Amino acid sequence: METVEFFSAEDVAWQTNAPCATASFDFIPDVETDEGLAEAQQWCRTCDVRPTCLAWAMLHGAEGYWGGTSTYQRNQLRRVRTRAKCPLCLGTALVYEDPHELCLACGISWIRDVREEPIAATPLPQSAA
Repeated sequence: METVEFFSAEDVAWQTNAPCATASFDFIPDVETDEGLAEAQQWCRTCDVRPTCLAWAMLHGAEGYWGGTSTYQRNQLRRVRTRAKCPLCLGTALVYEDPHELCLACGISWIRDVREEPIAATPLPQSAA
C-alpha cells in the first residue's frame, strides 16, 4: 500500500510531473461517461502521482477524472457507510479498524458508518506489541 506524503492544498507542483499534463484528453469534461473514465484510467494506471492526485481531488471536491476516478466514484468514497465491496475496484477483500475500512485489492480507504455492524469486513489482526 502506498502512503501519500503530506502536501499543502495550494501546492499543485506535483501536477507538472503527471503524464496527463501534456495529454490531449479532456480530464475535466462537461459530461463524464464510462468511456471517458476508461480512457482516463489508461492514463492514471501507471502514473507516479496518482495517489497525490486522488487525495487532492478528494480534498477539493474536484470534478472530472482525477487519480483514475470519476466525480461520482469520489462522492461515493466520501459517504460514511459500511460497504460489502469497494466502490472503486469492486473488490470484497475489506478490513476495518474503527471507523475506517480498507480495500486490500486497491488500497483505498474510507470511513465506515459506525452505527451499523460491518457487512463483509474482517478486523485487522492485532499487532504483537
